[in-house]
Amino acid sequence: MVNSTVIFQSRKGNTKKVAEVISDTIGAELIDIHVPSILPKTDLLFVGMGIYAGKPDQDLLDYLELLPVNEIQGAAVFSTSCKGNDCMELAINILEHKGITVYPVHLALKGKFLFMNRKLPDALELEQARQFALEVQGSFHR
Repeated sequence: MVNSTVIFQSRKGNTKKVAEVISDTIGAELIDIHVPSILPKTDLLFVGMGIYAGKPDQDLLDYLELLPVNEIQGAAVFSTSCKGNDCMELAINILEHKGITVYPVHLALKGKFLFMNRKLPDALELEQARQFALEVQGSFHR
């Protein structure tokens, strides 16, 4: 069985919703990086981030810098932003530098911001998150 953990950073709650769906789908522990906790021994790490002004939140990047080297085998990244663009390269580079293999497909969803995307992420986006979690977990080999 794959030992998985979902970590996330979310200012407006969009990424938290997605992280909760992923965690529930695969039965993984859910960790908000802003709540003091210890990362359990993990084979597969799901990393959720909000994208602000075209890049991940600095708190998330700082958290990733503190991850142990060569202890986590794989990671999958997902994000929410007002445009739904994949702007996760900075986070991916940190993970790879830590010796973590990053799943090649990333999940980038739209989330509400001010008056834009008021109802997102909605059931369709959350179903995409569920499918993403199952796909990643099913392809992961320890």
